[in-house]
Amino acid sequence: MISARMSRPAKVLLVFGATMAVAVLSAACGTEKISVPKSSAAYAGAVLFSQRCGGCHTLSYAATHGSAANIRTRLVTNGPNFNARCERPAIRVLYAIENGGFSGATMPQNIVVGKQAQEVALFVSEYAGRQGNEGIGQPTCASRPIGTIPLATTTTTAAPTTTTPPTTTTPAKPKKAKAPAKTTPKVVAANGPKIATAMISGLGPVLVNAQGHTLYIFAPDNDKKVTCVGGCAAVWPPASLPTGEKAVASGAVKQSLLGSDPNPSGGQVITYAGWPLYTYVADTATGTATGEAVNLNGGLWYVISPSGTVIKAKS
Repeated sequence: MISARMSRPAKVLLVFGATMAVAVLSAACGTEKISVPKSSAAYAGAVLFSQRCGGCHTLSYAATHGSAANIRTRLVTNGPNFNARCERPAIRVLYAIENGGFSGATMPQNIVVGKQAQEVALFVSEYAGRQGNEGIGQPTCASRPIGTIPLATTTTTAAPTTTTPPTTTTPAKPKKAKAPAKTTPKVVAANGPKIATAMISGLGPVLVNAQGHTLYIFAPDNDKKVTCVGGCAAVWPPASLPTGEKAVASGAVKQSLLGSDPNPSGGQVITYAGWPLYTYVADTATGTATGEAVNLNGGLWYVISPSGTVIKAKS
């Protein structure tokens, strides 16, 4: 409070000085901006990161400061400081976005989704870790590959064509039609990706791909069609079938149960007993099935037996 005994000139100077101080502080608060060039493909991801992730994470390229300055006084909502922490490849960042981080304890799932989630993942993987200090003998963040994220494909509709009505001519004398030649239906040989089986502890024999990685079915597919696309397919890559090839059964796998289904993102996906098959990015080693009975990306995921039975619980 200003004293009543203070002279008018002194009061004016004091009020003027306080006003100027507030103005200077206000101006300083808005000076930091996103430093990613607008012409960069990562700019859209930087804007989304600033809007959705700035309250919990620090990343100077997006002008965010949500990480704790002191680990002893950190709050549960203070996330990692991405100025120092390297996050590569991009598919790892996308996995964390879609699943609430790697622990799932605080970060909400799908804070951004679809194409926006892919844009944020690519931005973070490109700009995170630029101020980090790697240990002796450790590779720098810039030397680690960013990798790619399979983006949803777009289709274009061809412009309608116009036809000119034919001119009237004198009909020619009809010729005797020839009988159609007999043709033999083309049979596609089973020369494509191999589908085999492997024993998984507590689950028994389950389907695996040629590399030995466990194959899963997605409950929302309802043994009819592929529904895991876009960001979902980045975490659960479909078992793709090359054009003109047919999946090959190995061991106890039944060739009669193997088939394929169109992928909305393009190409074909191998099916078994009608179920489209997928792998899981978290299964980094063969003989593992960490995706069994997991509820992610809109539904439950299960392994499938050689008989075509969906295994929903460990024995």
